[in-house]
Amino acid sequence: MSNRAHDDRASRAEARRRARLVARGELPPEEPTDAPDTAPEPKRGGLLQSLFPPAPPLPGRPDPLAGFDPAGPMRPIRERLFLLRRTALVWILAGIGALIGYIAYRFYAGEIFGVLGMFLMFGAYIAAGWFGWQRPTLVGAATGFVTFLIYLIMVVWRFASQGAGADEFLGPGAMIANGVVELLYHVGLGFIGGWYGGYLRRRQTQISGQARRARR
Repeated sequence: MSNRAHDDRASRAEARRRARLVARGELPPEEPTDAPDTAPEPKRGGLLQSLFPPAPPLPGRPDPLAGFDPAGPMRPIRERLFLLRRTALVWILAGIGALIGYIAYRFYAGEIFGVLGMFLMFGAYIAAGWFGWQRPTLVGAATGFVTFLIYLIMVVWRFASQGAGADEFLGPGAMIANGVVELLYHVGLGFIGGWYGGYLRRRQTQISGQARRARR
């Protein structure tokens, strides 16, 4: 016991001596022996990441840009046109389905057909992203554009068949403004629905793969 007390006194005396030498500049300051743990803490995702955890790309799928020539000007535009050409059947059929749902939603609002139409419209946009796995948001936005374009043609044809011009309804300015709002509405919904459809497919494939590996 006395040896331990003697060692403690010697250690304190040595510490005081070194402190005096450091204060006079005769010794460099000692690095702290107990360095704080500087390992970065794991980042906590926000609400969006908790609702939509990261999903990997679809496995076993071919390159969506196979056969595309990257040389030449305006590559981003040509790349998107190339993908749209390869997925034309998806966004055209999904656009027609979304149009049917939108018409039911517009003309039967508050009724059961209106509710079913709303689900059909959103389901078509989500399906566009599901089957347009090459670029879900692009395919979804193209679906929304098709929905808007066919709906616009139907409205114009209806006005023309009745012999009415734009001045007899909203006026040219109001017609253009209403058309721009409709376009942004459908393209925006298509973009969001396409993103969710593509994410849903990747996530479902990931969960199915994990379940198969767990059963082995």
